Amino acid sequence: MVTQPKQFTVLGVPIDSSGRSTGVERLPAALREAGLVRRLGAEDLGDLPVAIDDPERDPATGIIGFESLRAASAEIQRGVVQLLADGRRPLLLGGDCTLLIGVAAALKEHFGPAGLAFIDGHLDFYDGRSSPTGETADMELAILNGLGPAGLIDLTGPPPLVAAEHVAVLGYRDGEQAQRDGAPDPAAVAPAMTLYDVGAMRQQGMVKTAQAVATRLAANPGRFWLHLDFDVLDQAELPAVDYPMPGGLKWGELATLLLPLARSPALIGADVTILNPALDPDGTYTGRAVNLLCDVFM
Repeated sequence: MVTQPKQFTVLGVPIDSSGRSTGVERLPAALREAGLVRRLGAEDLGDLPVAIDDPERDPATGIIGFESLRAASAEIQRGVVQLLADGRRPLLLGGDCTLLIGVAAALKEHFGPAGLAFIDGHLDFYDGRSSPTGETADMELAILNGLGPAGLIDLTGPPPLVAAEHVAVLGYRDGEQAQRDGAPDPAAVAPAMTLYDVGAMRQQGMVKTAQAVATRLAANPGRFWLHLDFDVLDQAELPAVDYPMPGGLKWGELATLLLPLARSPALIGADVTILNPALDPDGTYTGRAVNLLCDVFM
């Protein structure tokens, strides 16, 4: 394991995989305005020139804005590879979870094997057939595992973009709904992937769960990326997300879960996604998110 630089370099990824610009693409600007970059003391390289601006569902793949998604993923890959080549530790401000496709391609291109600590209220393991929305933000984990169309799963050579044994999913609570919708079963498609739903994490304890994941990924493959989708929080704690659900984490539980992962010397970068500023007109939840991120990343 190689110790990574402590300081973050911020890069915005203002995308919305609905293709309709419903507000989540404004998250990078909202987090900056709420003081995240200043408080972290991070260098800010601005936003990548990316957008998913086609709301039509591609008939061949079932994915909204497939060609603009491919272009955005390639641009994210280039941007993250450049940061890594410069010896920086990226902090990507989404947008939505779609950005992980380009991130994973960049990690594979630069490092080879890399791990992923995936904190999300959803499994995001739909495919183009079973997805109720066609939005890539509910398919990206399946795509990372090699389940999806050419042009995405093979951005950096043969799939997968991330080996299943190097992925730990933390905090999901939509497993039964995904099964009813006919989504692929990650336990069958990618049995080596580690899955912790909310109940399993609470039973084991947030600290022990996070420490176990950080220790395992630090040992093999020796480095990992941290993905945070704010809809891991309960809808009563954070209603300002596009697909809120009950039964999620409280703010304090999320902070406790994040700390061992964020403080690991094996952490090579992170992204934060999904909080929708259009659903937070007075900035209350955005400010609370900034406080959380500063507590865990400083």
